[in-house]
Amino acid sequence: MSNSESYPPEFRPLMSEPTEPETSTEPGPDRSKDIDIPVLNLEHLDMEKLREACKDWGIFHLENTGIPLTLMSQVKEITESVLSLPFEEKRTLFGVNSPLSYYWGTHTVSPSGKAVTRAPQESSGHLFEGINIPLASLSRLLPLSCSDPKLESFRVVMEEYGKHVTRIIVTLFEAIIETLSLELSGNQKMSYLSESTGVIRVQRYPQCTESPGLEAHTDSSVISIINQDDVGGLEFMKDGEWFNVKPLANSFVIGLGDMMQVISDEEYKSVLHKVGKRMKKKERYSIVYFVFPDKECMFKPSRYKPFKFSEFEAQVKLDVETHGSKIGLSKFLSNP
Repeated sequence: MSNSESYPPEFRPLMSEPTEPETSTEPGPDRSKDIDIPVLNLEHLDMEKLREACKDWGIFHLENTGIPLTLMSQVKEITESVLSLPFEEKRTLFGVNSPLSYYWGTHTVSPSGKAVTRAPQESSGHLFEGINIPLASLSRLLPLSCSDPKLESFRVVMEEYGKHVTRIIVTLFEAIIETLSLELSGNQKMSYLSESTGVIRVQRYPQCTESPGLEAHTDSSVISIINQDDVGGLEFMKDGEWFNVKPLANSFVIGLGDMMQVISDEEYKSVLHKVGKRMKKKERYSIVYFVFPDKECMFKPSRYKPFKFSEFEAQVKLDVETHGSKIGLSKFLSNP
């Protein structure tokens, strides 16, 4: 089987042929600038640096997270192995009988894994595919994975990885709440950051530098943990300009989501980001962990009208179906 046959059929005519990776790093007219984002150490978390990273950037690297390097290697290997399966096999494997779901061409996927039907848009060519993995549902994969060694390995590795990223998120969330001087009860914390909503999305972008990988957007989550490979391509906006997030070995990229913007009453902002054209003509893989509030979580910040997270989710779905993309929090502002 050729590599192109593992991708959705509509991707194949747009994919470039295998070539040696480009070594030039000269910025072109359509290439974002390089910049060094803050680097924080989870083992020795500097609260002032964390506050500045959240307030001034909304995105930062996180090192020394306590995840074994052997597990990180296993995650990378099993992700590449499963996403390299034939297209039709992935559709069958993660079809209606699976708690996991396979999607392509859209990042608008609900926490349950259902892709949202987008309104037609003039621009297209966002080439990527992914598998949505709700961590709370991984155990339901067991009956299916028993007869498939690769699927069982995928389940075991992702379950272990999920425990670690959940631990990291909880630690980070509590530290960020401290930087905001918010006094939350245990129930409020669990409502704002509902561990049962944790979802991992493993994504692959084909070897193609002519088309963007993923359009500009903010995440609907509280916090997102991005595990990107050394190919790069992740970009974010700061002060009206696009910048590259340069890969940093053995670290994660942390991005603040829309719900952290609400929780902080806009003291911290969700980061606008995208996957742009890559300088290296190689496949790109990313493993992203999102965590959301409880659906019935009620927000009452001063800058927004009171709303439940379920109402925000419904508005995002309507925006995508009507306009083709998420409009975001603007509809919930007290004084739009």
